[in-house]
Amino acid sequence: MKQETKRATQIFINGKFWGQRVTGVQRYAREIVAELDKVCQGLDVTIVLPKDAAQVCPPYQNIKTAVCGKKSSTLWEQTTFARYVRKHHGVSVNLCNAAPLFAPKIVCVHDMKAFAHPEYFTATFRLWYHILFRNIMKKAKAILTVSEFSKREILKYFPKMKAEIYVAENAWQHFARTEKNDAAPEKYGLKPQEYFFALSSLEPNKNLKWIIGTAQNAPNEVFAVAGGLNSRVFAEKKTELPPNVKLLGYVSDEDSAGLMQNCKAFLFVTFYEGFGIPPLEALSAGAKCVIVSDTEVMHEVLGENAVYVSPQEYCREPGALAVPVGNACLEKYSWERSAQKLLEVLKKV
Repeated sequence: MKQETKRATQIFINGKFWGQRVTGVQRYAREIVAELDKVCQGLDVTIVLPKDAAQVCPPYQNIKTAVCGKKSSTLWEQTTFARYVRKHHGVSVNLCNAAPLFAPKIVCVHDMKAFAHPEYFTATFRLWYHILFRNIMKKAKAILTVSEFSKREILKYFPKMKAEIYVAENAWQHFARTEKNDAAPEKYGLKPQEYFFALSSLEPNKNLKWIIGTAQNAPNEVFAVAGGLNSRVFAEKKTELPPNVKLLGYVSDEDSAGLMQNCKAFLFVTFYEGFGIPPLEALSAGAKCVIVSDTEVMHEVLGENAVYVSPQEYCREPGALAVPVGNACLEKYSWERSAQKLLEVLKKV
């Protein structure tokens, strides 16, 4: 009687992120998968993509590619991708917080913001995330997260979960590959070393109000804010913008790196983060100082390489805070090491 050969489990990466705008979670997924591709020989790994994502996803050496469905959406994730995984009796790997409700999975949960600060979200979003996360914590084979702080937060809200939690941090090497535009300050009407720089949005946790309040307290300082912001939005929200705050709008990575290198200090005074990549990006670009929130996760990520302030209290003399800091914390993080941690999880599963 012939002995049956056990077939290796197929691993299917949820490739929805390739069709989405790049924020922190999409950056994480792109960089982790790129590094995993270099070391996953011997595993049967496929990235499954909707048609719109397949148009921008680069070719991989060891990770296979499959295309099904059309647009990157929650519906695609919950139906088309889930059916594909079940049909092939595989395990799904989901790196951007969400995962199919009805497929065995490995999930990266970046933060617990929807639970820690429900006031930031609509009732519909809160309801969906409560359903989604409770399902993940009940059915996931393994949970990844990006910091020890986030691991503690997960256990705080789901103390009875059975899946093991692994920490595979964010990193910064993608920014080191960016060619800085040294002329960026001049391009935006700024003088080198005479402005504070921030990447922000209108999301409540990003705490743009701290920059506005601090700018009002320090009218002689200049604050440059890049991101999805415009003056019309502020007018609609009836928010008065101080004359020493410049909204730069969307800024390319090349310009952002140049602005970071030449700023007086980089600002990241947010209320809640699972990790927070921008301060590492700023240090890697050559920023002499980063000013961040005096929060648990920021101390974990940056250690002594930052100036800490209360996100609830506007600063009266921000210039006094712009003192040089080191960048030794950069050595702690690499996409390569985080991909190795993911590889270890895949082998265990």
